[in-house]
Amino acid sequence: MAAAAQPLTVSAASSLADVVAEAGRAWQASGGAGVTVNAGGSHVLARQVAAGARVDVFISADHAQMGVATASGRLVNGSIRELLSNTLVVVVPPRSLVKALTPDDLAGSRVRRVALGNPDSVPAGVYARQWLERRGLWAAVAPKVVPTLTVRSALAAVRAGRADAGVVFATDARTAPEVTVAYAVPPADAPTIRYPVAVVRGPREAEAARFVQFLFSAAAKSVFESAGFVHLGT
Repeated sequence: MAAAAQPLTVSAASSLADVVAEAGRAWQASGGAGVTVNAGGSHVLARQVAAGARVDVFISADHAQMGVATASGRLVNGSIRELLSNTLVVVVPPRSLVKALTPDDLAGSRVRRVALGNPDSVPAGVYARQWLERRGLWAAVAPKVVPTLTVRSALAAVRAGRADAGVVFATDARTAPEVTVAYAVPPADAPTIRYPVAVVRGPREAEAARFVQFLFSAAAKSVFESAGFVHLGT
């Protein structure tokens, strides 16, 4: 099989698993190579890139993990671009009698367990911790945290009733309509959420760069915005 016909490997933050696969299908329909999505926690994916894993494009849910990949020397110089933004929401289980929560409720007796992506490494959890720190609530919430490996795992914990509430990306909540969004964090109250994308050094750089360029196209913008993301391309 010719190299150009082989699928590109795109390592993407878990919150992007579905939408990047859809964008990949649109890219292939336009004549590009196929896309294989390797979805996971951005911190795990960054380490994989740094360790030399076969990856053509890396999309992180924050700049910190993109920085880990950059420090390894494996990213193409000048290829990092900000692709997407998102917002945070607080979700509660399907059978919860609580349908609305305030940030103060997360620190109070109404909530005993709060599911987050690991607040020390998983971007969604880091963003959630920063939001709660700004509100002066983190010290009270931290002992209740159920840390997970990805934001999708935090969502799954809430869906299964293993946590009384969870803080996830708004786009993830949309993938699980059975959970209830009990609070939407105003963007002005939250840290700036950015998803950077970069080309990884290797034999597929040219094709990977074309795919990244496609992600900034009108066709890709429609895919991302339909899933609830804010597309930062022009």
